[in-house]
Amino acid sequence: MIGFISAILIAGSTPVMSGADPELVALRVRVYADRHVDEATVRPALEVAEHLLASAGLGVAWRVCDTEQACPVGDTPVPAIIVILSSRDRPRENCGVAAHGARDSAGTVIVSVPCLAGVAFRLTRRAGTGTNPLLAMPRHDDLVGAIVAHEIGHLLGIRHAPSGLMRASLESDDMIALRRGTLRFSPAEAGRMRIAAVLAGEERLRASAAGARPSPSQQ
Repeated sequence: MIGFISAILIAGSTPVMSGADPELVALRVRVYADRHVDEATVRPALEVAEHLLASAGLGVAWRVCDTEQACPVGDTPVPAIIVILSSRDRPRENCGVAAHGARDSAGTVIVSVPCLAGVAFRLTRRAGTGTNPLLAMPRHDDLVGAIVAHEIGHLLGIRHAPSGLMRASLESDDMIALRRGTLRFSPAEAGRMRIAAVLAGEERLRASAAGARPSPSQQ
């Protein structure tokens, strides 16, 4: 996967955003976007994802990387989740994919921005949607953020659900709920995600402690 990541990195700054609420379970996420993804889409999308994950009790420490060298995957004992915002289109509205890593609660999420732009366009213009002003907003960054949160949910052990943020295919009503701030993970999903994140944090602490011990040759 590293070869694919290095092929689609974006030049620019490397800001760090973090969920500072001590009541939230910490989650580390590295974000890469390719150079054809509009920079104006990235931060609003991550803000939406952060809000949705916070509603599930997860505080995300985002690390937005402009180069692979700026955020080397091996600089922490337990890899963070990697999110790739791609300008490559995907077919049939299957705009996001989550690939699990070698450890629990780690892996890679790939989200196609143009695919979601097309979904947003169709949802806001589908027959029968009426004249709800929330569907007249010409944007898709919020949908990108929702799918980032959705795919992170998969990495934390959540499967598709018949309704809510984890529904396999979002509809116009879901877009309205997203923009009203009522689209979210269910309480049961949120609980399972927090447990997965806590276990990942405990694994990270154990790995850090093991890495800090001197080797037999140094004792």
